[in-house]
Amino acid sequence: MRLPLIQNSLELGPPDDYFNGRSSADICIPSNIILFSRRSSQELQRRSFDAYPHHRFVLIFNLMTEGSVTVDGIQWRIRPDQGFLIFPYQFHYYSDISESNIVWLILTFELQNPVVMESFRNQLINLDSDAIEQLNLILQDYREPDTPQTNRRLIIKSAALINHLRERLQGGPKVAIAQQSTARRASTELINSIQEFLTKNSDTLQSVSDIARALHMSESNLRAHFRQHFNVSLGAYLKNYRAHQAILYLQNPNLSLTEIAFELGFTTLSAFSRFFSNSIGESPRIYRKRFTRPNK
Repeated sequence: MRLPLIQNSLELGPPDDYFNGRSSADICIPSNIILFSRRSSQELQRRSFDAYPHHRFVLIFNLMTEGSVTVDGIQWRIRPDQGFLIFPYQFHYYSDISESNIVWLILTFELQNPVVMESFRNQLINLDSDAIEQLNLILQDYREPDTPQTNRRLIIKSAALINHLRERLQGGPKVAIAQQSTARRASTELINSIQEFLTKNSDTLQSVSDIARALHMSESNLRAHFRQHFNVSLGAYLKNYRAHQAILYLQNPNLSLTEIAFELGFTTLSAFSRFFSNSIGESPRIYRKRFTRPNK
């Protein structure tokens, strides 16, 4: 084993410059990792609506049973040994699961430089044998006690997996890394301001122009800034935000559909039902009945 190492070392010459070496500005190093699995189609579909729109990446791996994920209105069919990356603030839900028994692994994380993930956007990820082996090692570490040593191994192996998957995809970052720290701060401030305004005015339907006035921005400027930071229109985000809120209310059996409609700012139940059906693909009444149906 040492002979090839010795031979390769002998073939190295002196460096041209002893102070300028190799580095990578676009390496992905995840943090605040959470890893879990979904083992039934009911759990996968129900839990996807529990999450509030957030700034975390969601990397899903289909290990067993074909199914679909809809991300910002676009449906992706994911087969076993495939994955898909959901970006921060993207509204998503699962459907058309072939069987009730599934094994879908979910890896969620945060990044200092989110732009390095742009090559994953709107692409199915094919898992090769190396990726599957790396995933298994990550799972073993995640199941170990929460210690600094274990967490270091977990971060290193997760970074290796994500960068390995990225190398197998075409494309690359669309924004200069040097710009990212400023852009990240601006995006955080923008989304926090919008969510604070929506929370304070949750009993009325707020439009883009309402938010723009509250933030002392022109409507066109606000729309442009939001799309620039999140690659989705503010109108689509508002629709997804309301859909999330509606689903949370529907999980409370003590609230009638009319009460939920008024809580969300709709003046009539029919308007709320129309909005929910257009957003989710089924009426709030059918969704609630399916959601509250006991698992077999």
